[in-house]
Amino acid sequence: MSTASPRSGGIFGWLDERYGISPLIEYMRHKEVPLGAHPMVWYYLGGMTLFFFVCQIITGVLLLMYYQPGETTSYESIHYIATKVPFGWLIRAIHCWSAHLMIMSLIVHMFSTMLLKAYRPPRELTWLTGFGLFGIALGFGFSGYLLPWNELSYFATSVGTDSVKSVPVIGHWMLLVMRGGEDVTINTLYRFFAGHVVILPLVCFGLISTHLLVIQRQGMAPPIHAGTSTHGMPFFPNFAMRDLLLWLICLTVLATLAWLMPYGPKLPGMEWELGAKANPLAPAYPGIKPEWYFLWIYQLLKEFPPNLMGMEGPQVCLLLVNVLMGSWALIPWLDRKAQRGKHSPTFTDVGFAVIYFLTFLTLKASDLGVAVTPTNDAATAIVASYCAWVTLGIAGVTTLTRFFLYRHRYFLLSAAVLTHIALHGLVGWSYLTVGAVTVVVTAIVLTVSGLTRSGAEGVES
Repeated sequence: MSTASPRSGGIFGWLDERYGISPLIEYMRHKEVPLGAHPMVWYYLGGMTLFFFVCQIITGVLLLMYYQPGETTSYESIHYIATKVPFGWLIRAIHCWSAHLMIMSLIVHMFSTMLLKAYRPPRELTWLTGFGLFGIALGFGFSGYLLPWNELSYFATSVGTDSVKSVPVIGHWMLLVMRGGEDVTINTLYRFFAGHVVILPLVCFGLISTHLLVIQRQGMAPPIHAGTSTHGMPFFPNFAMRDLLLWLICLTVLATLAWLMPYGPKLPGMEWELGAKANPLAPAYPGIKPEWYFLWIYQLLKEFPPNLMGMEGPQVCLLLVNVLMGSWALIPWLDRKAQRGKHSPTFTDVGFAVIYFLTFLTLKASDLGVAVTPTNDAATAIVASYCAWVTLGIAGVTTLTRFFLYRHRYFLLSAAVLTHIALHGLVGWSYLTVGAVTVVVTAIVLTVSGLTRSGAEGVES
């Protein structure tokens, strides 16, 4: 007759006997979160993003109980949810707010991972799956925008999908696949609905499972520092309880925002008031802008002329965007110093340069500094100047913090981006012209400094 252990009785014993839960509990008990030079706040961003995604799933299922895709039902069902269903307006507001907060936390999480070099070996797959999740999150935002079938979403989708035509060779084919035809019609809505509630969730669940699996297998990346340390915080209950507390804070903030601003803060790319039903025969909705996380691409497309180097300007722009995004995905292999467990000041500066680049374009696309959308060169120049001063101010504070607090001494790439912004926004030079000059000068400086460093190492050897 077998002797049961003290913990083998009851429901737990029944489950443990069949599914072997005890080893998992022992693993969680001994798992630690690494402690080091940087604040632990960065370790909580992944859980925060996951929390907002869970909110998306729950509220999305509740909305799906009433939403009916169709030319005569999409707008009407959203209107019914917002006006007739008890607390329907609140569920919709939480769904919209959690979508934007999820992408915000995901962006901060991605940049913190980059700046802390958490992508270094053996965590390259963690970076790639996280990058894939970022793309899926953008796909959720883009596909869900059309579902209310109102004027704003209809014309914004028309503008957004129209840019796909600029992709070389396959652009027109991609446009037909996305729209289900030459124009945005009800077929487009059906395709976006299928992608939003079926295709993207399936891909997302697969990527999240892989992302969480490799994190649990390898643990969180410790900071880069001299020597090794085994000191860490126990994951359970210490870190887990703090993570749960943060989830409760996020829930409070989310509910408060949804209650006070159910239709968004009325900022460019962050408003979801239902408005009027879509009418393809009506004139285009004035001041159409994409969601805020697409504003930088929207503005970059505006900076390119219709024709450039024998190609269409938008084609060159999208080619540049693809190169930039591809390079970002390959950072774990490009950053050779981080691969060897060393500090890499160059790639740290790359991260800040990208932040300044995106900040300026996003602010400019938001028409910061003017009350209405600028319609002439003078107003456009005012917007560029105002956005340049704001970006330079943010960069100034950041650079001083990096220099005095974190002892950073490499600022070449971020200085190049800020010079580009200053010459364009404050002096008035063409964005592309000053950009090309800045790239050439920076490449020459990097080449010369690299040759000088190689020569010095050769002399020492």
